[in-house]
Amino acid sequence: MSEQDRIKQTVSEAEYAATSATGDAIITITNYYYREEANVNSVEADDSVDDNLPCPYRGLFHFGPNDAEYFFGRDIFIEELYSATKTRNFIPVLGASGSGKSSVVLAGLVPKLQKEGHWLFTHFRPGSDSDPFYALAEALVPLYRLERDSTDEITQAGKLAKSLEDGSISLSRVFSKIQRNHPNHRILLIADQFEELYTLCDDVATRRHFLDVLMSDLQSSSLEKGGKGEIVLVTTMRADFLGNALSYPKFADRLRNNDIKIRSMDSEELTEVITQPANQLGVTFEEGLVKRILEDVQDQPGNLPLLEFALTQLWNQRSGKVLTHTVYEDIGKVEGALARHAHEKYNNLSDEEKDKVRRIFIQLVRPGEGTEDTRRIAIKGELGEQSWSLVKKLADARLVITSRNATEQETVEVVHEALIRNWGELQEWMTTDRVFRAWQERLRVLKKQWEENNQDQGSLLRGAALAEAEERLKDRPEELINERVFIEKSIREKERIKQEKAARRQREMRTAWGIAIASLLAVLVSGGLGLMAWNQTKQSQLNLADSFARYSLSLFNEHKELDAIVEAVRAGKILQKQKATDPEVMDALMATIQSRERNRLEGHDDGTKSVVVSPDGQTLVSGSADKTIKVWNLATGEIIHTLKGHNDWVLSVSFSPDGQTLVSSSGDRIIRVWNLEIGGEIRTLKGHNDWVFSVSFSPDGQTLVSSSADKTIKVWNLVTGEAIRTLTGHDDGVISVSISPNGQTLVSGSDDKTIKVWNLETGEEIRTLKGHDGWILSDSFSPDGQTLVSDSDDKTIKVWNLATGEVIHTLKGHDGEVYSVSISPDGQTLVSGSHDKTIKVWNLATEEVIHTLTGHDDFVNSVSISPDGQTLVSGSSDKTLKVWNLETGEVIRTLTGHDDWVGSVSISTDGQTLVSGSGDKTLKVWNLATGEEIRTLTGHDGSVSSVSISPDGQTLVSGSSDNTIKVWTNLERLTFDVLMGRGCDHIRNYLQYNPNVAAEEDRKLCDGIGTKGES
Repeated sequence: MSEQDRIKQTVSEAEYAATSATGDAIITITNYYYREEANVNSVEADDSVDDNLPCPYRGLFHFGPNDAEYFFGRDIFIEELYSATKTRNFIPVLGASGSGKSSVVLAGLVPKLQKEGHWLFTHFRPGSDSDPFYALAEALVPLYRLERDSTDEITQAGKLAKSLEDGSISLSRVFSKIQRNHPNHRILLIADQFEELYTLCDDVATRRHFLDVLMSDLQSSSLEKGGKGEIVLVTTMRADFLGNALSYPKFADRLRNNDIKIRSMDSEELTEVITQPANQLGVTFEEGLVKRILEDVQDQPGNLPLLEFALTQLWNQRSGKVLTHTVYEDIGKVEGALARHAHEKYNNLSDEEKDKVRRIFIQLVRPGEGTEDTRRIAIKGELGEQSWSLVKKLADARLVITSRNATEQETVEVVHEALIRNWGELQEWMTTDRVFRAWQERLRVLKKQWEENNQDQGSLLRGAALAEAEERLKDRPEELINERVFIEKSIREKERIKQEKAARRQREMRTAWGIAIASLLAVLVSGGLGLMAWNQTKQSQLNLADSFARYSLSLFNEHKELDAIVEAVRAGKILQKQKATDPEVMDALMATIQSRERNRLEGHDDGTKSVVVSPDGQTLVSGSADKTIKVWNLATGEIIHTLKGHNDWVLSVSFSPDGQTLVSSSGDRIIRVWNLEIGGEIRTLKGHNDWVFSVSFSPDGQTLVSSSADKTIKVWNLVTGEAIRTLTGHDDGVISVSISPNGQTLVSGSDDKTIKVWNLETGEEIRTLKGHDGWILSDSFSPDGQTLVSDSDDKTIKVWNLATGEVIHTLKGHDGEVYSVSISPDGQTLVSGSHDKTIKVWNLATEEVIHTLTGHDDFVNSVSISPDGQTLVSGSSDKTLKVWNLETGEVIRTLTGHDDWVGSVSISTDGQTLVSGSGDKTLKVWNLATGEEIRTLTGHDGSVSSVSISPDGQTLVSGSSDNTIKVWTNLERLTFDVLMGRGCDHIRNYLQYNPNVAAEEDRKLCDGIGTKGES
């Protein structure tokens, strides 16, 4: 076999010369790398068989320019592209994954233009190194710098990328230089797999800037009025990313009516794809086999890679020059050939290698967000040196492709996304690890920002994000090789801040006591026992009180409110004893007693994931990432029980309707049922094979329903602990379950984009509600249980008739994900808040948008309707709350004061008070009628993620990323004597029960003070 028939695995030059088998044309595509190698496979010895026949099929690889003689079935489409180059300078090619977009450009259009003559070709993928500017520069440098070596080429590509990005050199100038170098040629710039701009470049601003540069400079460098442009850009992109592209108006305008969509092949074209490559080499198909293969392909464009792979396997295992039914069945036919090949290679590995392969492959898949999963390029450093020999083994098995990036780092990616869609093991691994991989991708974005900020300490992880990263690093260190340094530096920074705070507090304490001791020494030095000595002793005590007061205000300013009250009371107690007054002490008491922090529930060793208050309002339960559940006396703050047993994060806790039983679910896949009176575990509910996301009690408290990432729902008898039934049918994780008010119907929402309605008593699936094109984010019953409202990341809200399963309304209009929905008390109106910065008010009966409320400058995170249905409150990432007249859609007022996003709002049951929680670590209490800010509650050291008001409006509970839950109550402004009493009543339970109050004198600080301390 000649060298031109062999495709090189590694290409050392920046250009690839593709020569047709006949040798009559050489096609040079700059920066185009063929990374796979087509080996000639031996066949059974036979006099009639030419062992050196090359395989004319491409397996999972696209057809390249040197494969043109074997590329069939796209003549019409090639002609359409060819005609477009005559009149257009931008040709976007759209098609389904696996529809042959790259092949039709590289093996169809390019050879046809080459025959025409006077064309140069250059190629790039925008996701290379996650930097589209560098990828483009790599493709252009060889054309405008004619004399170069490899080192110079890399250097110049880096310089050009930076210049294009900062605008110091325009793309039109580069094009002009290229045209001067090649005055008799037109340039075809091929941007292959353009969806990588969205999957591998995480920064939205960078993506849009790149599109601006590409489109504007391409336009200015080409002939727009008649004639043909000297530079023609052809992009190939998966059609399911068209929504991403259209989200940027400037790019959308260029795409509109310009794109060329690659359609499915008809049976005649598919017949050419199957038969003609073999015919070129004198090989035929057994009678009826072609028809059989056609039926198996099912005319779906995404099946073309599976067809090519099956034909490749059929060719490689042929006996003689006839392709047979027997071999076709042996390879698993079209649908099973790829999965069978991958499964066979996987099964040949040792158990240790299998575990490593799982870790390797999940790193090569990027979890889809409203789209299918896509392949991801991983670098050697992410997988580790020990895994790289196995990567090479997988490359030999044609399951992955290895290469090097611009910085000479070794890289690896899956051979084709068809492997992601069709290999069962890989799909199972992604189902199991989807949550982890989605989190890891978010972490990589943060790590990249930290690196771009010169590893600034302010960009390190903090709070809940750091707590989660610490836990992940403990559990999966071998999969966080490249992120370890970032996480560990964040941990060290947290410890440094903690030690710094402790040292500062010690210094402040020493200062306070130093003043007191100095005063006492002054008395002793005076040496007298008379009136002067007595006065000086009294003054020393007053100085001590003054010092305590100043220290109290210092603590208060640091949001350590309970500690501040303790010091203020300590100062006030001295004044009572000395029967004196001190304005500093009064200021401290007045400031700190106005604090709303009632108690501090401390005891968890990690972030709090879920809190719930019992139906009678007496007990609070918290679930934590420290794998424990704590039961608290809400009035005293005392820990009643610490419930242990889970081996992973406690994700949710829920009370039974009678408040006697608690149910918890965890990442350990187990549900535990607890008796709250004794603090003991009643039973353990096992059966799920993945994280348990949601649990829901039936109204009578006898039945529990749970949903899991294992795609199932389980119905449990809480009396016996037995699983009554397992409901299957969803094709992806079940995120939410909800039981109707009458307890007869169950509704489940899943990542498979469907909602299922079940008969809770029989477990029978009543119907499947289909219509959403994205994950189901939430579902909600109407008060009468007859109607269901669902919202999805497909940007729509659907209202369903549960009796018929029909969509009553589809509410469309948002241009971004719907974050929050709320139904009015009368069930007639729906309100939705969205990523698109708007709120929409819908008439559920007519499906009409009554109002589109605009005014927020960022995401609308939360919407809530007042109990009387007249007022709407919204919280936004623009740091404001807005109060709206729901009937007219007018803004009544805008509430400002927060210094960060507003993520949680809660309205009291009487409709008079509004509370907001924010990323600025504070809560604000507002008069809803006037918009007046009543007070700001400080004390949390992390963002306030959840707020809840008790039914009587007197108690507020807040949860924060600082791992604490705080309980707050309303207190009016009081006189000094009463403030002392109320202050002690305020902190008495804290002093008595908090484990961090160790000194006996502190525990007895309030003895005899306040109504609860009087004899």
